[in-house]
Amino acid sequence: MNTPYVSNTLCQRCGTCCLKGGPALHQADAGLFSGQEALDLSLVVTFRAGEPVFDQPRGQVLPLERELLKLRGAPGATACALYSPRLRACGLYQRRPEECRALSCQDTSALAAMYDKNRLCRPDLLPKGHPVLAVIAEHESLVPVARIVPLAEAFRKGGQPGQEAEAELSRMARTDAAFRVNLAERAGIGPEYHDFFFGREARLLFAAAGLALRQDARLGCRIQVDPLWREPATNQGQPIGAPHER
Repeated sequence: MNTPYVSNTLCQRCGTCCLKGGPALHQADAGLFSGQEALDLSLVVTFRAGEPVFDQPRGQVLPLERELLKLRGAPGATACALYSPRLRACGLYQRRPEECRALSCQDTSALAAMYDKNRLCRPDLLPKGHPVLAVIAEHESLVPVARIVPLAEAFRKGGQPGQEAEAELSRMARTDAAFRVNLAERAGIGPEYHDFFFGREARLLFAAAGLALRQDARLGCRIQVDPLWREPATNQGQPIGAPHER
């Protein structure tokens, strides 16, 4: 039987890109979070300005110049939360985000051209004057993510600077945890939304800098150097967008 020829430049919907994580979100994706079929903000993770991430086009780990939002991975997996491995299908395919529309396995130039353009940030998805915006600003001030890497370096060197770095890191960890507890108890916003409002928790941010955050009954938390951690190489890190972008 003759079958029509299908160019391999067309998307075969194999799911390879979906299995590598959710896309970063752009201004054109804002409409996905409004209307009757709006996506829930629990699906979104914030990566904060100053957070070191792997920049695919440049091939190195760099701090983000501006925060970005991305669809989170499925629980316990790297696959996009909207992807069904059983069905090998996207649950949002007809309304999929701009990066998913731009990505072609055969030619990634369209995605590379848009990867750092017109990205969404938290205020874009919250009503103007939303009371939590002030809480977010305070959290950014008291838990500055850009300080974590230099403080981790000082802590590893030890001495008086190391003790001071440990004290500041401990304060940041306790403050981050307190913000999350308060958001749940005072605003009724559960932990499933905290990665959107406050970004990744201190434990994960510290781990990316080679530190382990442990619970301590007396101190509340204790910081240790992760003996297995290695400085990220240029081809490693935490890619946060589609496979071919930062």
